Parts: sequence; structure tokens; C-alpha cells
Amino acid sequence: MRRIFLAVIFLATVLAACKNKTEFTINGEVKNVGNNKKIYLLLADSLGQMVPKDSTFFNEKQQFVLKSKSEEPEFFQLIIGQRSYFGIAQNGDDIEFKADLTDQANTYQIKGTPEADKLTAYNKITSDYSLKTGKLAEEYSGKITKNQDKKEEIIAEFNAKSQEINKPFLAQSYQFIQDNKNSLTAFFAANIMAGMNAPEYENKLIAYSKEAKNNFPKNKAVDAFYQQMAAAEKVAIGQQAPEITAVSPEGKTISLSSFKGKYVLVDFWASWCAPCRQENPNVVKQYQQFKDKNFTVFGFSLDTDIDAWKKAIKTDGLVWDQVSELKQWDSPTARLYNINAIPASFLVDPSGKIIAKNLRGNELNAFLTKNL
Repeated sequence: MRRIFLAVIFLATVLAACKNKTEFTINGEVKNVGNNKKIYLLLADSLGQMVPKDSTFFNEKQQFVLKSKSEEPEFFQLIIGQRSYFGIAQNGDDIEFKADLTDQANTYQIKGTPEADKLTAYNKITSDYSLKTGKLAEEYSGKITKNQDKKEEIIAEFNAKSQEINKPFLAQSYQFIQDNKNSLTAFFAANIMAGMNAPEYENKLIAYSKEAKNNFPKNKAVDAFYQQMAAAEKVAIGQQAPEITAVSPEGKTISLSSFKGKYVLVDFWASWCAPCRQENPNVVKQYQQFKDKNFTVFGFSLDTDIDAWKKAIKTDGLVWDQVSELKQWDSPTARLYNINAIPASFLVDPSGKIIAKNLRGNELNAFLTKNL
């Protein structure tokens, strides 16, 4: 019996020794591929950009094998038609992948490495969230179609319910990061959170980015995230709001510092931004309610067309001071405030300190009611 046991151990050792340490392999099976005959493998390059590395056709059983090389743990992406799936691999890994293209939540299984197990665990969190948000979007799309006259009211209700769905997802994601700080999957989760404009987690993600930078010093994607968070830190809650000096539609130069002593909502928007225009009625409502309580709004537009900007101001009834550099995303002020999406807003207190970010709808009213 002992000889058999030793033989099994020996065989396992030999097989492990024979494993190719100069590349990684992905063995996959995909159900319901339809007309998609081919699958592509992309890998992050030295700049953190995803570039093609391998591709192959599905066999008659809808299976495939893909290979590539990475000396350090690195992100890879599988592309099948309009679907994409992320994973993490390094040389020596033998990864198993399974998916079903009819799965609306875009769930998939990935096994074979510790990182794969963690990614599968986090994908369960994202899949549940995707199903909930998908159902909500479908429900409210139908409501808008049937009630065009109540479109703005329905959108406001949808945004409020979306925020409620976001809260548990963000909490679960952050807990996952805390539990898996030495894993690249935690960095994957942090990226998703960073893209959701959740101010209450911003300082936590900034702190995490510094740890990730130390844990993965050679990973370009991690370094890019660290740089992004370093920029965000300069305009995080608790920081002094950087000065803004720009020109109004009438050619008047106005500075943020001229409002010192008041609560100021610095509102980044644009005439061409549909979500901004949808939020404008709420900003007007809050302005009218609190303008006599030491509160004002200071609009900064990412427009390039001054006539379109002026028209939107008049149409939406934006009676507060407005400025722009008319350079869209190339605006120095937009870069200074780390603006990657609009609408975006910063609530500044009378001393010039940022005390809240991206408050919309009922959240803005609740915050102003409590603090003013």
C-alpha cells in the first residue's frame, strides 16, 4: 500500500514538473455560441492596454484552447462576438473557462488558480448586481415608453432606485477588496467601484490604491489606477477646492473664490450631455429653495459651442453664474478636478473645503436641508 501511495506522489510530482512554465493555457467550453465561430485572447501590454495575443476557432463541441505568456500575474480578456470576459494569468497557469452566451448576466466560470477562484467569487457579486440593474432598467424603460409626459419624474425615480441597488453592491465589493488585498482580483473590484462615482468610498479607494501599488509594483494597470487615484485625492472630500477662474457667456471673468463665505455647488455639465440636462431641473429646484440660505450654484460647462451653451442655459433656466473654457474634456479646470464623466458636482463649504460630491436628486435636497 505504501508503494502505491509513493507512486501516486511521484507521478503527481512528475506531472507538475512537466508543466510548461514559459506560458499559460486557457482550456474553455462555451455553450450556445450561435454564429460566433472564433474566440480572441487579449493581454495587457507594458502600458496596461489590452492587445491581441492569440485566437482560435471553436471545435465541434464548442471548446477551445488559447495560450500566451506573462511572467507576472496579468489581466487577460476573452472576446466572443459582443461578449467579453476577464481573467488573471501568469506563466505556468492551466486555466479552465466556461460560459454560456445566452446568460443575460454574463456570468462565467474560471478555475485552475487561486486568482481564478477569487475572480469566480467576485463575478457572483457582479452577476447578481447586473441582473437587478438590468431588470430595473427594463421596467423603467417600459414606464417611460407608456408615460412620455412624466419622463423626468420617472427618470428621477429610476435614479433613486438605482442608488439603492448600488449600496449593497458597493458594500460587498469593498468588503471583497478588504478580504483579498494581495489579489489582483481586488484591484479588478476597485476599478469597478471607481467607475461608479461613489463619493463615500473615494478616500477608501485612494488608500487601497497605495497598497496595490506596493503589492504589484510592476503592473501597469495598477500603476495607472494609482495615478488616477492620486489625481482624485487632490479634489477628494475634505480637501480645499482648487481655484476656478473662467469666462461667462457674456465675457465676464468669474472665480470660485469670489463666492467664499457661501455654500457653493460647483456643477460640471454641458449642453450636449443628456444626463446633465435631465438633472438640471433638480438643481434649479434646489437653488430656488436654498438661495436665501447662504447657498448658490457655480456652473462650469464642458461645451465647445458658445451658442449651444447659451441656448441650454436659457432653456433650462439656469440663472446662477456660469463659466467655461470651451474646450470640452481638454479644459484645464476639468483636468484639475479629475472630471472623467458628467454631470459631476462638488459642494464647497464657506471656508472653501469640499464637503460632498456628486449629490443628485433627493440626496442633494437631503444634504442641503440637513446642513443649511
